[in-house]
Amino acid sequence: MPLVAKKQHSRVDKDVIVVGGGTAGFVAAISAARNGASVLLLEQRDHLGGTHTGGMVMMIRSMRHMAAPKTLDEKKLFITGYESSFENEQLVRSIAQEYIDRMISVESAWGQKGQAATRQMFDPEIGKWVIEQMVQEAGVEVWLNTAATDVIMEGNALRGVVIETLRDRVEVHARVTIDTTGDGEIAAAAGASYEKGSPEDGRHQPLSLYFAVGGVNLEKTLQYMKDHPDEFGREYVETTLRLKAENKPFTMFPFKEKVREAIKNGDYPIPYGLDKIDPDAIMYVVRTMYRNGKFRYDFSFHNMDMAYNIDGTDRIALSKATLAMRELANKMAIFYRKYVPGYEDSYMAYTAQSVGVRDTRRIVGEYTLTDDDVLYGRSFDDGIGRYGSVMDVHDKSGKKSVSLVEVGGQGWFHVPYRTLVPKDVDNILVAGRCISAEYHALGSVRSQAASMVTGQAVGTAAAISARSNTNPRLVDIAKLQETLREQDQII
Repeated sequence: MPLVAKKQHSRVDKDVIVVGGGTAGFVAAISAARNGASVLLLEQRDHLGGTHTGGMVMMIRSMRHMAAPKTLDEKKLFITGYESSFENEQLVRSIAQEYIDRMISVESAWGQKGQAATRQMFDPEIGKWVIEQMVQEAGVEVWLNTAATDVIMEGNALRGVVIETLRDRVEVHARVTIDTTGDGEIAAAAGASYEKGSPEDGRHQPLSLYFAVGGVNLEKTLQYMKDHPDEFGREYVETTLRLKAENKPFTMFPFKEKVREAIKNGDYPIPYGLDKIDPDAIMYVVRTMYRNGKFRYDFSFHNMDMAYNIDGTDRIALSKATLAMRELANKMAIFYRKYVPGYEDSYMAYTAQSVGVRDTRRIVGEYTLTDDDVLYGRSFDDGIGRYGSVMDVHDKSGKKSVSLVEVGGQGWFHVPYRTLVPKDVDNILVAGRCISAEYHALGSVRSQAASMVTGQAVGTAAAISARSNTNPRLVDIAKLQETLREQDQII
């Protein structure tokens, strides 16, 4: 019989572990390290940034307050025009702004140093490199290709996580663990309560897989729009052409007449989980990439709802959906090549490394951010940052357009610290799209800028907690807020 090698056992001790190196995770790790903690960042993929980079979500939405449209035509103008807007109040700064400024320095983000556009466009591939620089400069230890396989508990207190392969087993102990997995995997495994899906039926928003198409002649595409203004809306076409002439970002929407023609011919792919598609409900977006100091008009990046009624925490269901979405992406590239002017010589360049999952677990915290908190722009004594993004909720049936509802009141709401503190488990904080929020409220705080806000808050709180040997749920809020303000977090 072959000899079985004995598995190696080891232990690592840190002040703070951050599990998940996505948008919230990399900011949390930087913040904790800059505030004096020894930090280990664990990421199961081979890059940091999550959907922000490998997911090809090529913009940080809503570092400023966003107004909301009411009709489909208004949505087109809203999305297209606001991408280049510096008009409304900026609500998110600090590490998020520092990241943008560094991206601008290497000509991989559009905009102006020191301030952010409402939709801050950037190159996700270069984003991987810049994030890695920032994390390592902060003194964070990074383990890529590493997934936590178990949690270490002492009563209801989380003491760390286990990393196990066929070769070794490593126990990573920490004073505070930060869950930025997106799905709340660590908090759930530690026993934290959570909610999932819509309160009406438990279903989740659709999934997306970004894809890029090369070999595009965008001048020809825009000329088609100019020649058919009534198909798209005259004001929208005029705005798009003006932004292109000014070398500013803009968004293209579905070519509805071409979609109808393709459906009639049996050439339009149906998203996974749907039986048919309504052209009037389609609202996917196509954008150009800012690279090497300019927008590249021979490339387009596509974002559309691709898989419906999928629980992103179900490994088998997610696998099937991912395979289906990659097939859909390739069929969409064929549709563009066959039907859309300017794409005659185009080709599928690549699909994203990470699937875009909009909602799974929402960990129940000491407080749950309500839909009304967002709608009425409420402030809180334990607020750790402001946010003013619309509530962006995608229809679960594919029969309606995306719902975009504006933040009311003063145009922003506080994210309370208590939403980042799981109610049932000690020594753990959460950030990103798994924080404690109601379903529609999550439609606002799940986005990139909000994830960076909550990531910075938990990183700072974890460092304070570790330094003072205090349970993170008992962190001095005034001290936390003072520290965040000193780091240019707007509270």
